[in-house]
Amino acid sequence: MSRTLQYTLPEHLAARQTARRREWNVQLVALAIAAACIAAAGMLARPINEIRREHQLVIDPTSLATLPPDIALLGKLGTFRALAIDWASIRAERLKEEGKTYEALQLHKTICALAPQYPKLWVYAAWNMAYNISVSQYTPEARWQWVQNGIKILRDEGLKYNPNSVTLFKELTWIYWHKIGDFLDDEHLNYKRALAVEMERVLGPPPVALSDKEYHDWFRKIVVAPRDLDRFLADDAEAADLVTRLRDVQLGPDTGLLDFVARNIRPELRPEELQKNAPTHDAQTNRRLEIIRSPKNAESLDRLLAAVRSDALRNRYKLDLDWMMDLMLKQYGPLDWRNAFAHALYWSSLGDNVTEGVERTDPADSMNNARFVLFSLQQLITRGRMTLIPNFDDPFKSYIELTPDLRFIPYTFETYMRLGKKQFGDDPRYVEGTPGPQFMNGFVTALHNWIQLLYLDGGQRNIEQAENLYAWLRGNNPHPDGGTQEQYLVTLDEFVMGQLRSSMDTFKAGSAIINSFLRQALKQWSLGLMDQAMRSVALARQCYDYWMKDTDIDFNDRRKMQPIRVMLRDQIESYMQSLEIDPLAKARLWKVLPLEQRQLSYDMIRPFLVRMCEALNPPWDMNKAFPEPPGMEEFRKTDIDYRSPDRPKDVDQGERYRK
Repeated sequence: MSRTLQYTLPEHLAARQTARRREWNVQLVALAIAAACIAAAGMLARPINEIRREHQLVIDPTSLATLPPDIALLGKLGTFRALAIDWASIRAERLKEEGKTYEALQLHKTICALAPQYPKLWVYAAWNMAYNISVSQYTPEARWQWVQNGIKILRDEGLKYNPNSVTLFKELTWIYWHKIGDFLDDEHLNYKRALAVEMERVLGPPPVALSDKEYHDWFRKIVVAPRDLDRFLADDAEAADLVTRLRDVQLGPDTGLLDFVARNIRPELRPEELQKNAPTHDAQTNRRLEIIRSPKNAESLDRLLAAVRSDALRNRYKLDLDWMMDLMLKQYGPLDWRNAFAHALYWSSLGDNVTEGVERTDPADSMNNARFVLFSLQQLITRGRMTLIPNFDDPFKSYIELTPDLRFIPYTFETYMRLGKKQFGDDPRYVEGTPGPQFMNGFVTALHNWIQLLYLDGGQRNIEQAENLYAWLRGNNPHPDGGTQEQYLVTLDEFVMGQLRSSMDTFKAGSAIINSFLRQALKQWSLGLMDQAMRSVALARQCYDYWMKDTDIDFNDRRKMQPIRVMLRDQIESYMQSLEIDPLAKARLWKVLPLEQRQLSYDMIRPFLVRMCEALNPPWDMNKAFPEPPGMEEFRKTDIDYRSPDRPKDVDQGERYRK
C-alpha cells in the first residue's frame, strides 16, 4: 500500500504566495474599474464635445483642415506646441530687431497657425506689423504695406479661425480708426489717400446724388449683383460676349477692369478739359475705350461691373455686402466706404452683432468694441464727407479733404441710446432715455459740438435738430442739485454764439475764428455748397462785427482788423498758393468765387498759377483753368484794396480808418 507524501510550505513561502494572490486580485479589480471608467468616459465624450463646441473651446475642424500640412503637423505636438510658440515668438522679435521684417512676417503666421483658436496671438502679430514694423520703414509705400499686413492677418486669417472673437473685431477696428483715420502716425494722410483710392478703384466714384436714396440705389447695384461670377457669365450672354471682346484687348473680369474704368470713366470735371492739348492714347487703350464707351454695351457693362465689384469686395476684402447695405439703409445712413471711419464702423458693429451672447467674450473688449461704434460715428460727423481727386498711378499724390457730414448726427444719437441701454440697462444708476452712466460725459460733450455744427451750417432742418438736442441737454443734463444748468437757460442763438464769443478774448483768437470761417467757406465753394459757403461768410461777418464793435473806444487802431473782404482775399491767396491743395480743387473754386474776390486776388496769385499750370504733367491752359476776371482794367484803377506784385502793400490801417 502506497503512501501519499504530504508537504507543507514553509510559513514565509506561504505568506508570499498569499500576498501574490492578493496582488493579482487587486490588479484584476483595478483593471475592471479602469475598463468601466474608460467605457463611461467614452459615453461622456460626445456630450463633453458638444459643450466644448457650444462654449467655443475647440476650433472648427473645417478650418483646421485648411492649414498647410506642415503647420497642421506642428499643431499635433500637444504640450510641446506651447514651447514651439514661445521659441518662435522670441525668434520673430529678434528678426524684427534685425530688420528682417518679411522673415518675421512668415514666422508670425506660423505662430498663429500653431494656435489658431487663440485670438491674442493674432492680435500680437497684427500689432507688431501695423505699428512696430511699419514705423521702422522709410517710405509711405512700405509703411502702408505693413499697415495692410496687420489688417490682412486679422481680417483674412484670424477671423476665419475665430469668427466670434470680439477681441479680433476690436483690434481690426482700432487699426482703421486709430492708425489710418486718426492723426497719430506721421503718414496718416498717405494712409487715408491710399485707402480712399483703393476703395474708389473697386467701387467707382460715388454718384453726384441729390438724396440718400440715390446714393443707396447706386450701392444696391453691387449688393444685388450675382455672387458667382462664373455662373453669371454663363447665364448672361450679353455680358459674356462683352467679356470676350474685353479679353481680346487684355482686360478680364477682374480688378484690372475696375482699375481701367476708374482711370478713364469719371463723371466730374476732368483735368484733360484744362490741358493745352487734347490727350492722346495708344492703340490698345483706344480700342478698350471704344468698347467700354459704346452705348450698346452700356447695360451689359453696368451688370458686369457690379458683379466684378461684388466679387472683389467679398473675396478680396472679406466684406459682407448685406451687412454693408444694412448699415447704410437701416442703421447709420449713406456711408462713404473710401473713409477709414466707415470701415471702423463696419467691423465694430459687425463684431458687436455676431458676438452677442457668445461665451468666453472678454467684457472689456466687448465694451471697447461697442465704444468704437460710437467713436466711428462721431468721427463721421466731423470728417465724414470726402473730397477725393485720386491719382491712380501714385495714390500718395492724391488730393483728399475731409469735412463734416451732419447727416450722421441723428443716427449717432439713436446709437448712443441703444448701446447705452444694452451695456448699462441692468445698472441701478441707468436712466431710461439716456446713454447710461459711463457714456454720459462723452455724450454731453459730443452734443455741444453737434449743436454748434448744426447751427453754423444753417438751414431750417439743421436749426430744428439743434433746438431738439439743446432741449434734451436742458432736460437730461441737470445741475447736481437737480435744477437746470445756467448755460442752458439762454436761447440757442445765445448759447452757440456765446461759446464762440467767449473764445474771442484776444486779437489772435478772434482773427483765427474769423479766418477759420472764411477758409471753411472756400472749401464749401470748391465743393459746390453755395448756401453753406455764404452762411460761413455771414458768420465770419458776425464775429467780425462783434470784435470791431469792441474796438470803437480804442484811442488808436492797434486792435482793429482789416475789412472782411480783405481778410477773405488773403484767405483766397493762401488757399490758391497752398501746395497741399490739388490744382483741380483750385480750378473748381475759381469758377464759383464772387467776381469781386476774383478781381481782388487775381494779379497777386497769377504768377503762382502760371507756374503751377506749366509744371503740371501734361501742362494746363492757364486761360481755361483760371481765366482773368472781367473788368480788371477798371478795377485796378479804382479799388482801394487792389494789390498786385507791383503794389503788394495794403492801404495803411490808420489811413483807412481815418478816411
